[in-house]
Amino acid sequence: YRMKSIPLPEKEFLVVAISTADLEKDWRQNFSRLLAFLFLANLLAIALSFILLRNNSRKLEQQSLLRMQRFLSDAAHELRTPLTVIKGYSELLGSHKIETKEDQEKAFTRVDHEVKRMESLINDLLLSAELNEATHLDFEKYDISASLKTHLQDFEILSPDRVIESTIESGLHMKASGDHIDRLIQNIFSNIRRHTPVSAPVIVQLKSKGKEVQLHIEDGGPGLPEDAYKKASYEFERFDRSRSRDTGGSGLGLSIIAAIVKEHSGSISMSKSSLGGLAIHIQLPIK
Repeated sequence: YRMKSIPLPEKEFLVVAISTADLEKDWRQNFSRLLAFLFLANLLAIALSFILLRNNSRKLEQQSLLRMQRFLSDAAHELRTPLTVIKGYSELLGSHKIETKEDQEKAFTRVDHEVKRMESLINDLLLSAELNEATHLDFEKYDISASLKTHLQDFEILSPDRVIESTIESGLHMKASGDHIDRLIQNIFSNIRRHTPVSAPVIVQLKSKGKEVQLHIEDGGPGLPEDAYKKASYEFERFDRSRSRDTGGSGLGLSIIAAIVKEHSGSISMSKSSLGGLAIHIQLPIK
């Protein structure tokens, strides 16, 4: 029982005795129900987690399989052309159908060119496969300003007829894979050299804004078809391959650039350049 006294006039008290048996019974029932509910809720949460993890695992397996299938398809497709050329010239040289020394030297030069192209293709394909895997990289402090200036100097030496306008903010550091960002910059400049006239102008800008680094590079080349700027990155990749076969490239330049940006949790967009060609805009977190 629970006792309670109530004061009354003339110094008297009213003592009330309340039975707690029903209260204790209700409390036990409610507590039991609460435990049962929590137990069932935990079982449900575990079951849902298992289902979600299983579905996520299946999705990851499917994505990994699709990446592997695409990689093998890329390798077979891109290596077919140089292998065909090498095979053709090897057969001609082996059958002694190329008689003059001058023609033989031309044939060896073509074979050497295609071997180097195969080497470039294999390197690009392996890098593309590496970037598509969900591997964790230990990013280190990286001076993107100094790196961009170095690559720009190389580009200026290789493109002496170009008018190049550059605005590079000094001392910009970020957490990154230095090798991959170097490759990103190299690919952009290589694409410009490969797909634009030797005298086409170029604009290079690097600056910080808030907690990100902004890289802007545009050229005065032919650019992309008008509708290509609105398409997904895979469409950019397909177009890049179609135009690269005529110029000796792997056709993976744009897709590698996009994959490196994604690897660093950045963003990339492409638009019509003010110079008439292609403008690439990249934002990377400083971290």
